[in-house]
Amino acid sequence: MNKLMIFLMSFILLFTISCDSDSDNIVGGGIIDEPELVGCEATSFYDWSDFTFETSLDAGATTWLGFEMDETTLFSINLNQPGFHCAIFESCDGELGSPPPLYSFMSNGNGQEVGIVTEGTYYLEITNTRPGRLDFEFSISLSDIVYGCMNDDALNYDNTANVDDGSCEFNDCNTQYYLDNYGEMVLDCDGNCAPQSWIADGFCDDGAYGIYDEEGNVVPVNLWCEEFNFDEGDCEVIPGECSPGLIEDCNNICAPAQWLGDGFCDDGSYQYNGNDIYFNCEEFNNDNGDCDGQGRQVPRVFNKIIIGQ
Repeated sequence: MNKLMIFLMSFILLFTISCDSDSDNIVGGGIIDEPELVGCEATSFYDWSDFTFETSLDAGATTWLGFEMDETTLFSINLNQPGFHCAIFESCDGELGSPPPLYSFMSNGNGQEVGIVTEGTYYLEITNTRPGRLDFEFSISLSDIVYGCMNDDALNYDNTANVDDGSCEFNDCNTQYYLDNYGEMVLDCDGNCAPQSWIADGFCDDGAYGIYDEEGNVVPVNLWCEEFNFDEGDCEVIPGECSPGLIEDCNNICAPAQWLGDGFCDDGSYQYNGNDIYFNCEEFNNDNGDCDGQGRQVPRVFNKIIIGQ
C-alpha cells in the first residue's frame, strides 16, 4: 500500500513539473497596453449647446476640444483671455488637425464671431502664446444666419444681416458729370462720391466740405476714417477704431486692453495679429508698471463747398 501511494505521488509530481515547464515556453498572448492618445486624437467632445470649458495652459501648451453640428449655423467663440491662438479643423490626422484649418485667429479677450459651419464634426485647437501659465474660460454661441448687405456704406445696407451675401449696391461715381467737374472719384467713408484729389490735400475732409451731386444737392465728403488713413494726415485728431476689448498702443496699433498691467512687459516682445505691441510709454504708465525700468501741405483743390455756409 505504501509503495502504491509513493508511486502515485511521484507521478503527480512529474506531471506538475512538466506542465510548469511547458508554460515557460508560451509565446505571445500577453496583454499589450494601448498607446496613449495625444493631440487631436485625444480630443474630448462636448455638448456645445450648454457648455463652458475652464482650464489652465502653460506657455506654448495646447488643448483640443471637439464638437458636432447637426445644422448649418453662424457661431462665435467666447474666450476671456487674449493671446490664445485658435484653429478649427474639419478632421483629425494623427496628433494634428488636417490642414488647412477652416478658421484660424487670435483671441482678444472677448467674444469673436468666427463664421459659418455646416453639419459635421469639428476639432478646435487652443494654444497659449503668452509667456506664462494662464487660466481661461471658453464657450461658443450659435446664431441663425441672416443673409444681406453688411456694408454700411451701401445703398441697401441691412443692419439685421450677419452674413454678407454680396448684394451690396453703391453709388456710381464714374459718370461723365463727376469726371468733368471733379476728376477721378472714390467712395468716401460714408459711401458717397468724393474726389480722389481731395485725399491729403492739406484740408481735413471730415464732412466740413462737400460737392454738388448730379441733382444739384450738396453732399458732404468724409475721408475721416481708417480706410483713408484719416485723410492721409490732414485730420489731426484720429478717433479710436479698435474693436471692443482692444485699445491703441503707443504706436496706434490695436491690442488687447487686458495686456495692460498683466505682469508681462509689452515692449514689442509680443505680437498681436502679427503686430509688435508697445505699451511701454508714458501714456500707459510704462505698461502700468510692467516695463519699469505732420500734417501735409498740398495745394488746395477747387470746388470744395464749406458745409453750413
